[in-house]
Amino acid sequence: MKAFITTTSFGFIATDEEFNVVDKFLFEKKHIEILEKIQQKQIIEEELELITRLSEKYDEIIIETLKTKSRYEIDEIEKISVEKTTVHGDYIREHFDEVLTQLTDANIRKTMNETYNEITSEKIRESIKTNDVMIVETINSLEEIEDTAGKLIERLREWCTPYLPEMEKLHNHELYSKVIATQTSRENIINSGILDNTHVSLSENYDVDISESDLEIIKSFANSVYSLYESKNELEEYIDEKIKEVAPNMYDVAGANLAAKLIAHTNGLENLAKLPSSTIQIIGAEKAIFRHLKTGENPPKHGLIFQHPSIRGSNWWVRGKLARAVASKITIAARKDAFSNEYDPNLKVELDERIEEIKKSHPFPERKKNKQ
Repeated sequence: MKAFITTTSFGFIATDEEFNVVDKFLFEKKHIEILEKIQQKQIIEEELELITRLSEKYDEIIIETLKTKSRYEIDEIEKISVEKTTVHGDYIREHFDEVLTQLTDANIRKTMNETYNEITSEKIRESIKTNDVMIVETINSLEEIEDTAGKLIERLREWCTPYLPEMEKLHNHELYSKVIATQTSRENIINSGILDNTHVSLSENYDVDISESDLEIIKSFANSVYSLYESKNELEEYIDEKIKEVAPNMYDVAGANLAAKLIAHTNGLENLAKLPSSTIQIIGAEKAIFRHLKTGENPPKHGLIFQHPSIRGSNWWVRGKLARAVASKITIAARKDAFSNEYDPNLKVELDERIEEIKKSHPFPERKKNKQ
């Protein structure tokens, strides 16, 4: 005769060949500890006791588990085999409520719910503790604010151009929205001196009039736009502090903003650390990669890391080499931050030296030789 052991979220269930429950061990005490041990593929003492009891009545014991058979070596019990899935395990999962009702009273449902809530809360606490969630959500919010503010400031400029045409020379969007939000009228802007440190000045002879009600609605709209820029600045300061705390090596090598975007794109620092440098180099250039695979165009040399100042501000013919150097150091920095928590100031020094070496070695673009 055969007995089948199935591991469930509420205990070990033993069934015979006719799918009848013949023995069990329920996790009524130390529920969380046992589930954590099972998740870590550890052998549970109570499971061994259940196997010992079944061995006295059955010729063969089949265990549904991902663990190897060698883990279940018990003296005087030889007829043990393991399978990843069994028909009996599928039966228990399909008839979960029915089996649970037969095994015990309704109190176990309350215990299970409390246990799962506690496990979920702990996982959330651990996730927030790693700060990955905070960084990911903050950088995503920052990107959305930047997109929204960029669209709204253009609308504000078009709105104000007939009344304040000289302000078109002011390229600082944040200052533009601040001027309109705080001063609004031409007279107030001229008298306040808010533009004294800029190259923009308003003519006192411009005689286009605008009603007070129109100025009020423009001011209200400008206030909304300016508040977006203030929120953007607050988020950037927060990201700067978080990256310094969570990933100091990444902060040195990539800078706060780029480091946060890479972490957000891979949904976590640990996921980023597991990637090779060749993948990190082209993160964010997925469309170009697919185009390369589909049409045979040249593959992209860089993705998000183009925002690194050493790449963005360099000559086009060395950007690919610089991208490889930066990606390589980002990989090392991410792994140190994720797995060793060890700060290494030499990473930044080595990267700067490598960047300088590449620029000196390639002062001019290289001519491509024609292929025969």
